[in-house]
Amino acid sequence: MSSITGFRRRAAAVLGATALVVAAGVATAGPAAAGEDCDPGYHCAFWVEIGSAKHSYFNSDPNFTDDWFDGCCSPVNVNDRVGAASNSSTGGYESHYYKDIDYGGGLLFCVNPGSQVRAGQLQLWQTSQASSLKLRPTTTVPCF
Repeated sequence: MSSITGFRRRAAAVLGATALVVAAGVATAGPAAAGEDCDPGYHCAFWVEIGSAKHSYFNSDPNFTDDWFDGCCSPVNVNDRVGAASNSSTGGYESHYYKDIDYGGGLLFCVNPGSQVRAGQLQLWQTSQASSLKLRPTTTVPCF
């Protein structure tokens, strides 16, 4: 057997084993983790705390001024009133909340897929300030 034929057989064996490992990883991957009190695929903003009046977002929203919380004490406008948030992204998107409309004024906080941030976890300067939400693929920004 030539050295080239032996090399090809070893390379084929390594590639085959790698394909099996990758396929096993894909087959065993579970569904995305859900954030608390937020339907799968959505990013939820809460008025006071998780479980209080909420507004659900499926996509980015550059302007909260025309959004209203559902539930207790409605109608309450979402703009500048987000006290907690939850992320149930099924696509792996982080929820990035910004101080001003059109993602201006700086990033206030972000929430990883399958996670949430409660009112007591936010600093005073982060609470009741959000005016826009941008969904972003995984970033290097530390999120809740």
